[in-house]
Amino acid sequence: MISIRYERGLEIPEHGLWLDPSDGKPFAFVSHAHSDHIASHGEVIATSATARLMRARLASAGQEHLLEFGQRARFRDIEITLLSAGHILGSAQALVESAHGSLLYTGDFKLRPGLSAEPAQWRHAETLVMETTYGLPKYQLPPTAEVVAQMVAFCQDALEDGAVPVLLGYSLGKSQEILCALLDAGLTPMLHGAVFQMTELYRELKPDFPTGYVRYHASEVTGKVLLCPPSANRTLMIRRIKNRRTAVLTGWALDQGAAYRYQCDAAFPLSDHADYTDLVRYVELVAPQRVLTLHGFAAAFAADLRQRGIEAWALSQENQLEFDLLASRVAPPTPRRGSASPADASLSGFAAFAAVGEQIAATTSRLKKTALLAAYLRELESGDLPVAARYLTGRVFAQNDPRTLQTGWAVIRRALQGATGMTEQELRALSRHHADAGKTAHDALIDRTSPAPFSIADSALFFDELQRAKGPVAKTEWMTRRLSTLTAREGSYVVRILTGDLRIGLKEGIVAEAIASAFEVPIDDVRGALMLLGDMGETALLASQNNLRAATLRLFHPVQCMLASPEPTAAEAWARLTAGGHGMGVWVEDKFDGIRAQLHVGKGRAEIYTRDLRCVTGQFAELIRAAPALHHTMILDGEIVAQGQDRKLTFFDLQKRLGRATEDDLFLEVNDVPVVFKAFDLLSLDGASQLGIPLDRRRALLESLPLHAPWEIIPKRQVNTIEELEAAFAAARDRGNEGLIIKDSQSLYTPGRRGIAWLKLKRAAVTLDVVVVGAEGGHGKRSHVLSDYTFAVRDEATGALLTIGKAYSGLTDQEIEELTAHFTGSTVAQRGRYREVRPEIVLEIAFDSVQASSRHSSGLALRFPRIKAWRRDKTPAQIDTLRYARSLANPVAKPHAAKARIAE
Repeated sequence: MISIRYERGLEIPEHGLWLDPSDGKPFAFVSHAHSDHIASHGEVIATSATARLMRARLASAGQEHLLEFGQRARFRDIEITLLSAGHILGSAQALVESAHGSLLYTGDFKLRPGLSAEPAQWRHAETLVMETTYGLPKYQLPPTAEVVAQMVAFCQDALEDGAVPVLLGYSLGKSQEILCALLDAGLTPMLHGAVFQMTELYRELKPDFPTGYVRYHASEVTGKVLLCPPSANRTLMIRRIKNRRTAVLTGWALDQGAAYRYQCDAAFPLSDHADYTDLVRYVELVAPQRVLTLHGFAAAFAADLRQRGIEAWALSQENQLEFDLLASRVAPPTPRRGSASPADASLSGFAAFAAVGEQIAATTSRLKKTALLAAYLRELESGDLPVAARYLTGRVFAQNDPRTLQTGWAVIRRALQGATGMTEQELRALSRHHADAGKTAHDALIDRTSPAPFSIADSALFFDELQRAKGPVAKTEWMTRRLSTLTAREGSYVVRILTGDLRIGLKEGIVAEAIASAFEVPIDDVRGALMLLGDMGETALLASQNNLRAATLRLFHPVQCMLASPEPTAAEAWARLTAGGHGMGVWVEDKFDGIRAQLHVGKGRAEIYTRDLRCVTGQFAELIRAAPALHHTMILDGEIVAQGQDRKLTFFDLQKRLGRATEDDLFLEVNDVPVVFKAFDLLSLDGASQLGIPLDRRRALLESLPLHAPWEIIPKRQVNTIEELEAAFAAARDRGNEGLIIKDSQSLYTPGRRGIAWLKLKRAAVTLDVVVVGAEGGHGKRSHVLSDYTFAVRDEATGALLTIGKAYSGLTDQEIEELTAHFTGSTVAQRGRYREVRPEIVLEIAFDSVQASSRHSSGLALRFPRIKAWRRDKTPAQIDTLRYARSLANPVAKPHAAKARIAE
């Protein structure tokens, strides 16, 4: 039989022919012009229609070898005949014949006759390689005429009610099929721009293609049927049509809850792919000796065929090891260079990511973790690298990306139930046993799914769609469908990413070291780029291109703040300054009880970001309205402070304005809690970064700017002795401020770093910034809410979160209700009343003293802890450290000798 190799496309290696590869190759057959099947190749075999459509979508399609259906041609000692696939206009199958035998490759196809594509053909072949998008028995489509009748009735009903029917289908192929059906029913289709462009090409290629459609115009939609790609459903173009009814046309409409998932009023099962019945029938028509399946439910359909007595194997990650047993007849894939281990050499896509994760988890050696990770990163495609690098830090999106998934344990649990058929009681028992969401998912999914190929790119699309899905019902349905197509290991890692914690012993520092090792760049350059970009994904991509110098300060891309190290007393602060050589040229600024903020102004726009890189422009609209008066393009670092006329305002007053979405929500707070922006540093001016110049020069530039209310500059003054420092601290406290920030006047601005160039000396009543790692229900009137919080500090040596106390007083009822909703959604594991939650919420805790204790994993306990504030402006990366907490103990506490329970 003809030897084949599968790796991001199918190759016949003896002749160098690729079949639908996903990236550019020297010599390739392209079955049709959908974007996931085309690339810039050296030479291309295709139909004339596919070639024309490719030219419309690619800058260069390569040298074309155009064949008509049924035409036989010889290339490199093989003969190729193209057969119609019935998928879209010009779509083709390739019958490949050589001295070794015959192979029929379908690409995407369907047997059902359509209105806009040529009818499918078939020939006998020894090997059939077929796509199996709908390879499960539940995907059996109703007759096309019945679906079209339902769709037409939906449109007619909407029009009779004075609404605009909006139909969603892919711009190439599906839309033209829908359009023909609408015209046959006497309706007038109005086409989205992308659909219109493809339809005009159809008319060019198919002169008898019907007319009677019009291009979209906002003022003329009444009485028309608007035809758009699915991606347009959430655009302003659609949202502006107030009286509309939307329907999606897709084979996935057979899934329960499809209308919820696509956020439509209806979903109709119309597809340009073969359904399960036609897949089985096609195998019977071709009568091959063996079948190799691709895409969709490939492994499940191959297993189905084997039960029918047909030799069949899936060309996907999970079936690959079985498929390798055919090595005598099929050439196995070439192992990726740098694979984590020989056992995983055949894995690709997300399966490889999960396999490397398991290997990293299995070793405690930092060097081995770094080496395994470096080998994996080195072999990733440029499109996959930034995505995987973010996953490794427990993130789906870049740090400055405001999107959130909003998928807590409740959604994950229901999705696991839907994907596996387990009862709620069975899944809860499994969850209690593991107390780990990833392990729970693994054991729930094992032997209960029908795995399909799942690439890193697929995972990114899945998370994007999951984020766009509105509400827990839609998110659950979307996740259920995906989990049902993953292996247990893949599903486990999807859930781990969703919970923000891979639990494989990785810290951000190890990922940065692995990037440096993988691409042979200095680790300091990687760290520097990461501080500027705030995104491990973009940092990894620049490192792979040996272009880390491109990481620069950019307007409207917030940079991590330079941090000050805490010191409990003036004496210790002065000792640390002089020991570090910073005793000369030191100045102090008052430390205000406000929100650290970064102001970006320029290009007719202004934005405010918090220290965790979140955009909070909407919460401080009066500052944004005043920004044009600054008359410069600039980035300021400073503090937003609540400042009243007749009473002293604090952070407690200011936090009322955090978490509000619009100025309308803020009406009362804007009037009751006026704010000012107190600047203390200048990071960029008129497009020029100031990070590389000393603080005294940055300060001089800042003071040269004509700032007026609500903009102020925090006053500074020089101190030369410990006595002057103590006096300055007392004066700051007398002014009602928290304390002092002590700065070396020659310090450079180092984003994200906490060194000794800046120190903070806070008020005598010391507080700790901690992160919540556990939540419990309260008692009495609070029995229905989660009001008791276990919190932790960070061990700076290991990065672990170590518990130090528990508190339940200090928050308002409204805040507790809000946190209850958050913790319910972010629960990782539940043991009785106690919920282990994702470490995301930062609290400021006041207390009487710190004592040594074996009760908590930190070896410390707080006496009489109470919550002073919910620090919405801080991230878990910015909480206080175990070292600082120990420095507050009296007597100094020693770390507890017992094995610490690590909360992260």
